[in-house]
Amino acid sequence: MIKDRRVIFGFFLSVIVNLALVAYIIGNHLASHRTDTSVDPSYALSVMVRSLSPERIEELMPEYVKQLRADVRPHYNRLRNAQTRMYRELSAKEINQEALERAIDDYWLIRHSAQSIADNVFVEMVVQLSTEERTELLSALRQARARYEEWRRTRARRDNSRGEESNDARRDRNTTLEQSLDP
Repeated sequence: MIKDRRVIFGFFLSVIVNLALVAYIIGNHLASHRTDTSVDPSYALSVMVRSLSPERIEELMPEYVKQLRADVRPHYNRLRNAQTRMYRELSAKEINQEALERAIDDYWLIRHSAQSIADNVFVEMVVQLSTEERTELLSALRQARARYEEWRRTRARRDNSRGEESNDARRDRNTTLEQSLDP
């Protein structure tokens, strides 16, 4: 009777582990967030500008830099003002919750409107690209995304190693304290 329970328990445990493994493999295979299958539009325009020759960019959209600067500059000025308001609210002796929330909301709305202008310029330019240029652009976007992911991993490792160092230092301090308390 006991042996039967162990076999049944082992069977269920094996099924659970196998299902978890299959789910992990399928999830990894279908992941849409992987660097080779996703693009972050927030830096797509700058990546495209760097991946194409200046002559081609001028051909795609003459005077685009001046137009983009003229369209986006007021947004950046308002963005800086919203950041200044957030800083003022955070550094005040008494925090006004409504004013802080308003400043944060303004910041995100202004940032979104500036980004949407850049996104529109990006779309206008991408539809004019040849297949080869789009392939180069996708490659450049994947490389930029991979560099960002590597930076995040490096930063996480650095932060983890700093945490370990501080734990080591704390342990050393405690050891020294214990040794000084010994008679």
